[in-house]
Amino acid sequence: MTTLPLAPEQRTVYWTVTVHETYGSVHQSTGLHAASAVRQHYAFWSGRPSTAGIELTEHTLVQARTITTFEDLPGEDQATPLPDLPAGAHEVKRFFKFTRTLEACSLVGFGPTVLRTGDDVRHFYNWTVANQDRAQAVHVDVSPLRILDITLTHYTREIQLADLPDDFTASLMGQLEMDGLCLAPVHEHAGMYLRVPLADGSEITISGATAGGRGASSDAADDHGGWLAAWGDDNDTFVEVYRSRWGLTRAADTSALAAAVLKCAREHDGGPVLRDEPRRPHA
Repeated sequence: MTTLPLAPEQRTVYWTVTVHETYGSVHQSTGLHAASAVRQHYAFWSGRPSTAGIELTEHTLVQARTITTFEDLPGEDQATPLPDLPAGAHEVKRFFKFTRTLEACSLVGFGPTVLRTGDDVRHFYNWTVANQDRAQAVHVDVSPLRILDITLTHYTREIQLADLPDDFTASLMGQLEMDGLCLAPVHEHAGMYLRVPLADGSEITISGATAGGRGASSDAADDHGGWLAAWGDDNDTFVEVYRSRWGLTRAADTSALAAAVLKCAREHDGGPVLRDEPRRPHA
């Protein structure tokens, strides 16, 4: 078996600000990927006398990916069936795309980023193969090609200003996802924490905690109480992975947390990845 370095799920979080003015106009921002930008929008509009109300919406795009084969694609002239809309989801889409493995086991997309049906996949593959015989065609080795079956689910929820993460939390999520880890934000009455599932079935949880009883040094207006990361498995075994130390800036504290989480993840086979027996697909 060859392990492809591709997380089976990716999450993208962004926010929109909708402003209702007293004379009936409604303004909605574009997607804002930094919580600080949302706060700036909120501060600007809340200070205007014409503002009657402000709504904050959190958008989460969850992209689930599996490797499929030509045999499992929708048949000729068939539409691609959609999964049931999950609870709390706003919209769900499904499509296909090709990817290929390079010698260093890295992955790169190939061809169109969206192939809507099985017919689209077969047509593009057959067109690629047929064009190999043309004198001016660029030769493409189709043997490492894989078909990804992608489901994109769009979740939305109305939030309050206090529900926004700080930019260091957003930066942490982005950094860990870039290193192949999947993160699932969990919202509870006590606040938000992050779940990081690992390949061996265990998981790391990341939450807020005091740093040496006093909190980490903050270089932003909204004080940050530090981080606590713990590893656990199905046997109710828990091991502290990281706890903030007094005196660190938020940036240094977050970097140290990310390094500790990545080290723990590598010790437990890393994050979930797609596994595929390498073979040449056949149309």
